[in-house]
Amino acid sequence: MKSLSLKILLVDDDEEDRQLIRWALTSALENILIEEMTTGQELIDWMAHQRKIGGDQPHKQDATVTILLLDMHMPKMTGLETLRSLGDLRDFAYMPIVMLTASIDSKLKQLAYEQGVHLYMVKPTGPRGFYRVVEAVKLCYWDTLRMREQQEMSGMGSEYR
Repeated sequence: MKSLSLKILLVDDDEEDRQLIRWALTSALENILIEEMTTGQELIDWMAHQRKIGGDQPHKQDATVTILLLDMHMPKMTGLETLRSLGDLRDFAYMPIVMLTASIDSKLKQLAYEQGVHLYMVKPTGPRGFYRVVEAVKLCYWDTLRMREQQEMSGMGSEYR
């Protein structure tokens, strides 16, 4: 399996959580780019810009694997509201979404999966727990590589979701 570069979009209003997630990711993974945002609106603006320039398209051979780590509870716009505002994510078909939350509410979890979230994770409370986030990122990365490879081998359409 060929290796692609890895970009993490980290959207969380809590500076300390972002620092701990960044620490865990950079200490466990090499050659990653982490783009941090503090609001859902920043993510919406980033995605609009990517669509405009044609970035993160699934048909690119040398595309970066982009994984979205999105906080559920942010002021002004929650993670779910952010996903709803993004609308059609087909342009970002190979972008796994990991929802990070302090909530274990099963209704929120169900809504998150219905919105296209790939993994719903309760935020860890200590440094050791943040390595679970790293493991989730690794799984999303390898799963995305596998899906791309299968698509290339079969010549099938670009639908991932």
